[in-house]
Amino acid sequence: MAFEESDGDLTLGPTLRFDIADLSATLTKALTAIDHHRCVFIMPFAITSSTGSDIQRIAQEIFNHAELLDMPITALWHTAEIADGEPFAAIERDLSEISEELREIEEMPRDWKNGHIDQVVSAVTMEPFIREGRLPGYDRDEAHAPLHRRNHIIDADTLELIQGQALHAAAIMHDKDSLVNPRYGYGLEDLLKECEELIFQASTYGFDAADSCLHDLGLLGSAAMTMGNTYVRDLTAATYLDHPEETAAIMLATSQSFSGVIRNNALCMYAAAQIKRGMPMYAGMALGASQSADHNHSLTSLMLQCYLNGLATNCVDNINQGSANARSHYYRKLAQRTSDSAKSEDEAGTDNFDDAA
Repeated sequence: MAFEESDGDLTLGPTLRFDIADLSATLTKALTAIDHHRCVFIMPFAITSSTGSDIQRIAQEIFNHAELLDMPITALWHTAEIADGEPFAAIERDLSEISEELREIEEMPRDWKNGHIDQVVSAVTMEPFIREGRLPGYDRDEAHAPLHRRNHIIDADTLELIQGQALHAAAIMHDKDSLVNPRYGYGLEDLLKECEELIFQASTYGFDAADSCLHDLGLLGSAAMTMGNTYVRDLTAATYLDHPEETAAIMLATSQSFSGVIRNNALCMYAAAQIKRGMPMYAGMALGASQSADHNHSLTSLMLQCYLNGLATNCVDNINQGSANARSHYYRKLAQRTSDSAKSEDEAGTDNFDDAA
């Protein structure tokens, strides 16, 4: 956990987790990433049942990297597990030849050095879960599992067919400007109404709406179409984010059912919905899953940049602004098409007096 200074106060900065088995391979990258934020205090925690000598080795490796990279690390805290009453203790770093600006462990409150973990359920980080009536994942694998689980209700061939149809429909809207062409009889208002119908349907599914959405082929197909490309995604995003609870369920199910750009866009919308719901911890995992699937997905990269810089709410603001811009562009094109059509009709209905002569 890293802390940044803001107006004289310490605020929680980036938090990184990785396996102790990967310590040597990951530590330099992790500390370099934290250093980018110019943090003033870093607290490494080792959650392990390792013996004393192993913990000392882990601490020394972290301290060595901290010295090489000039990182503000004072000690390593360790415990066997995060559980009520579990003892924890700190291993102090030798600061005798280090900058005097680093805060020594003796200067910290006594209950920071060693003690017992308070009730986990009373921690501030548990408050959103308690409001939801849920528990966080037992471990990293359990927490990430929903983001990698695949739809096990509808067979793969059917989902592949629906994905192709959704991508085709989204492409027509973008490539052929079908939304502003009255010949197609389906405009932006119809598209947004379809989104609202999806949202209403999800609202009827109750507590485990995401699981129920996995059964709903019609809902999944329509949601996939709205995530089929950047153009349609941006037009519909603001409507979705007006209903973050239902959108989180719809987009999680969509990401579990499809692949490619649909999955990436759905994970981004899921992340934005979770941020708006006050559950940003889910957003970080979703954006990580999206980046793992496609490192070149632009919205994922932009949202991750905001998220990792502690600007999670900016993700939602930026998506809403992008949606407003997309709709403004649509209405300008619609007005231009209407104007051109009226002009053509006027010209067609005007007598050509030169020809008459």
